[in-house]
Amino acid sequence: MFAAAMNKLFLYIVFSGLFLISIFSETGCANIVPPSGGPRDSLAPVLIAANPKDSALNVNTQKIALVFNEFVNSLTTASEKILISPFPAKTPMYESKLKTITVRLKDSLLPNTTYSIDFGDAISDLNENNILKNFRFTFSTGPTIDTNELRGKIILAETGTTDSTMFALLYTKQEDSTVAKETPRYVARVDAKGNFHFTNLPAGTFYVYALQDADGNKKYNQPIEQFAFLDSPVVINASTKPVLLYAYAAEKEKKRETTAATAKGEIRTLRFTNNLDANTFDFLDSLELTYAKPVRKLDVSKIRLVQDSTTTINDFYIRNDSINKKLIIQTNWKQDSKYVLYLNKDYAADSSGLAAVKNDTLKFRVKNEKEYGSVRIRFKNIDTARHPVLLIYANNALVGSYPFNGKEFYKSLFRPGTYSMAILYDNNQNSVWDPGNYFLKVKRQPEIVQKIYASLAVKANWDNELNIDINQPPPAPEQQKNPNQQSPGF
Repeated sequence: MFAAAMNKLFLYIVFSGLFLISIFSETGCANIVPPSGGPRDSLAPVLIAANPKDSALNVNTQKIALVFNEFVNSLTTASEKILISPFPAKTPMYESKLKTITVRLKDSLLPNTTYSIDFGDAISDLNENNILKNFRFTFSTGPTIDTNELRGKIILAETGTTDSTMFALLYTKQEDSTVAKETPRYVARVDAKGNFHFTNLPAGTFYVYALQDADGNKKYNQPIEQFAFLDSPVVINASTKPVLLYAYAAEKEKKRETTAATAKGEIRTLRFTNNLDANTFDFLDSLELTYAKPVRKLDVSKIRLVQDSTTTINDFYIRNDSINKKLIIQTNWKQDSKYVLYLNKDYAADSSGLAAVKNDTLKFRVKNEKEYGSVRIRFKNIDTARHPVLLIYANNALVGSYPFNGKEFYKSLFRPGTYSMAILYDNNQNSVWDPGNYFLKVKRQPEIVQKIYASLAVKANWDNELNIDINQPPPAPEQQKNPNQQSPGF
């Protein structure tokens, strides 16, 4: 028996060796493949226990412990992502350990109040970072859960677009200083379409605002922040209708002036930018030279304008803009002519004392009429009683503002290109958009800009015509050529 067993073992070893030799001879080497770990985990964490329980009543603890079915990441940006309603005056503490997330409220709990904790996208699993989206935890310090809601939308008044970084705010007080000095009672996020949704609200009267909140304190204390308010309070009950707010920035954010570094050995002299387009100039415009700082000294006798290399132009004049950062040069420009602007040494100096220490020249050609196209736009459903102004945008910049009285707009000379458009309803008829003012005795809402969901393509030497229904809705995403790309100016 023993001999037979040894023979079997010997044969097994021989055949196994031959099998391995055949594998190595065919492949040259053996690839060691680790065992598969199964399909990738694509599921978000699941809540399996909570203390107190979700939707619990008569809660009197300020500590909430949430247990999930897998390990979760630390809440490094919890204060930015998690919203608690009613909004706490003191920032809560957030802890994450293994499978448990703990929220410790520092404010005393209000009696007979429904609390909700909106975690946004703050919770994700440790291994694959799968996010638990739109997770909300609710409890009440009283015998019932409030179920009232308020929906609404926020539109940026100046552009007709939306901003998902804004927040909707609810206050119980009406005083003007409340929005600047006190935190709101309730806060809701705004989605990409400008919509917001308050849930678990008590019945009562509230004042509705919206805020971009640049500094994170949920208070309106910077005029550069986008802000909105409703003219009237909202009564919250089971049949409250949605609200619409138009946001505005009372002041534009001032750009910081930067001073370009001077390379070693480079002459430090006064520099400017211009409004030329590839060294060509629109004869409908004025030539503009823009400086980093206000021009304080100007000697026009050291500036010359020459046409077609031989003709010196004497009937041109130069003026400053309102802040002295532009020199605006105007004359009767001749189409298809070439010009040279000579700026001689010491022609100007700015407010810092930086002067032109060397001669400079600017060469350009003036366009002709054939390089433009005419534009005729017929509007349907336009309300001419609201003093409409057609706004034209190119490359995210406003390039034209045209008031019109009838239902048709016409311009004989228009630069070729593709533009986006909007309609400004110009209340004070000054042809520019004006922001609102919440702190006036008679509060003023901003002027409203309505987007036009059609582009304007202008061909040179062509009569470009377009029919636009002002009430046309935006195209469905599948109809857009590139849904990730916004229209210029919006």
